Amino acid sequence: MKSEAVPVPPQNQTAPQWDPLPPPPPGFVATRWPGPAYGGGPAAWISALVGGVAFAVALPLTRPGLGWFLVGLVCALAVGHAARFGHQPDLRSERIIRIGWAVLGLLLLAVGIFLNAYWLHYICVLAALGCAALACAGGQSVRAIFYASFAGIAAVFRSIPWLARGAAAWSKAREKQSNASRTGVAILVTIVLLIVFGALFVSADAAFAKIVNDLLPAMNGRTIFRVIFYTLVGGLLTAGATFIVLAPPDLSGLESPAKRRIGTVELVLPIGGLVLLFAGFVAVQARYLFADEAPEGKTFSQYAVQGFGQLVVVTLLTLLVIGCATRWAPKQTERDRTLLRSILGVLVALTMVIVASAVYRMWLYMDELGWTRERFFFGAVEIYLGFVFLLIVAAGVKLRAAWFPRAIIGSFALMLLAMAAVNPERYIAYQNINRFEANQNNPGYLKVFDLGYLQFLTTDAIDELMRLKEPYKSCALLRIQEDLATKPEQWYSWNLSRAHAREVIKQTQIDPNGCTKWFDIRRENASR
Repeated sequence: MKSEAVPVPPQNQTAPQWDPLPPPPPGFVATRWPGPAYGGGPAAWISALVGGVAFAVALPLTRPGLGWFLVGLVCALAVGHAARFGHQPDLRSERIIRIGWAVLGLLLLAVGIFLNAYWLHYICVLAALGCAALACAGGQSVRAIFYASFAGIAAVFRSIPWLARGAAAWSKAREKQSNASRTGVAILVTIVLLIVFGALFVSADAAFAKIVNDLLPAMNGRTIFRVIFYTLVGGLLTAGATFIVLAPPDLSGLESPAKRRIGTVELVLPIGGLVLLFAGFVAVQARYLFADEAPEGKTFSQYAVQGFGQLVVVTLLTLLVIGCATRWAPKQTERDRTLLRSILGVLVALTMVIVASAVYRMWLYMDELGWTRERFFFGAVEIYLGFVFLLIVAAGVKLRAAWFPRAIIGSFALMLLAMAAVNPERYIAYQNINRFEANQNNPGYLKVFDLGYLQFLTTDAIDELMRLKEPYKSCALLRIQEDLATKPEQWYSWNLSRAHAREVIKQTQIDPNGCTKWFDIRRENASR
């Protein structure tokens, strides 16, 4: 059997040459946000140190209090001082708007001074962080605001190497120290001296020790860890805000309208279909949209709650559809603009009817079965969404409103401030106690009336709880009394609502067996 010859490749044949792949295009950071061209010097370090110390000394993380506003104010002043040396917006109106975002954020933090409703307070804190990001980075369109929020988070991490570069450059030029660097050294020396001599004075005099202990928390391992952790977090947040203020991202190109457009048929068919569907729903449900009784086969609670949740989802999806249609619909001719205004106007009008129905359903549900924090908040959110549709109507006049995205965010922050002005927990207690007083002679109502929810309200509701008769009043106040007794206040956690409640509790005789007596009354009514 003959073996097959193995082909030998030509000796002079070279491997194929491939053109190198082009480098990937530069990303957002490289093209629009390179950051400061210099390292964070002594002024940046001092700003971060001031913010970190403010966090460690005055932040009551576990409860609403004065310290939230003080920390926000100190950080705003430190970052505002740094902004004087950085990029300034070209338009004076833009500078005023950014200052307005900062003021709005501080007002949201100030809610914790007056109210003890922790759920509302922490929502206000999150909204204040969003306002702070817009104050530092700016932005008008939806995409620009999204990138501004991203930049606010990324700046915290980018500030670490920036401060490190500044520290390295500072150490190489110590012989040419500036006024800022000498000020930084003086601040550090001052802190060390105060700690050393303060500890000596505390150990030498009991009266001075009491004053210091009232101002500062007890020094133990947990407190030391808290101080170090809060200082690092507060310093990084302040350094990140300083970083973005000195060199904010370029968001100008993100304000341009969409280049791709859809045709008239692509607009009319889906939006027209939605209009017909909404109109059919409103027509079929006309007798139930604003009715005070449930349709046949459903309980009142099923009708109100289930309908409310579904209508809220419809509202949110409609906002998304309108946003997409406004961005990509043709607007070149007057005919295109008239068509877009007409079809979206009808959709908005029908949606407003559905929004009003959702709010009305929630109102009836709360009036029938009682008010809670969740029902109050989501009812307020639905009213806010109705206001957003009014903004859409205003924006539809010219089909181009650069103010619209910021107006949505600003109006949400104002809604939170309006809720704080109402004092939601006091209003909830007011409504529920009125229902109780109107039905207290009704044995059937007393079988289902439960003081449990009133017990879990905070000190914001104490004036309304004082209206209750015994033993209901003592049962409702026992939890507040226990909470105030087991959680002593520091100066930075002072809160007007809790301070007022302490004075009320001191002047009130609370029966420790109030809840036991109430349960006895309830069992007696249930046995009838």
